[in-house]
Amino acid sequence: MSTRLKVGDALPSVGLRATDGYLLNLRSWVTRQPVLLLFFAGPSLSGEAERRGTEIVAALSEGYSRLRDVGIAAVAISVDSQVDQAAYASKLKLPFLLLSDERRSAVELLGIETKAANGNVNVARPVAMAVDHEGIIRAVIDPIDPPSLVDRAIRSILPPVRRTTEEASVAS
Repeated sequence: MSTRLKVGDALPSVGLRATDGYLLNLRSWVTRQPVLLLFFAGPSLSGEAERRGTEIVAALSEGYSRLRDVGIAAVAISVDSQVDQAAYASKLKLPFLLLSDERRSAVELLGIETKAANGNVNVARPVAMAVDHEGIIRAVIDPIDPPSLVDRAIRSILPPVRRTTEEASVAS
């Protein structure tokens, strides 16, 4: 697993710059509603690492309306600059915020693996965290399977729907 934090841990406080220019405190922001946090590499990379990051971001983008409909926010975080993030978000027409962790404060605090190559440090492999409205990590999704990412986040955060005996017999 590529993170120091585990299910049941509280998300720590850390400030990150959003593509819209605002500085957000991750802990304060997630306590407003449940959120799916995706740590990925992509905007400043090329080749397989960039393709993998973009594939996961695209899956999150495709499932974003489902998350929003059940009250879960989504944000993607990389260690790329705010300028690179803004260009990437614009190019892909992303419906959610990208946060820049250019100083690597969040990835270090959370214990997310990074790797250096050719003077560029980036997330070693994508990892996602489903965090409830109290800021408690409900799932660490690693490895990420893009087609199931949104479903896993929803199942991790939302309580299971309990059917009455009558509803169960009608569904049968």
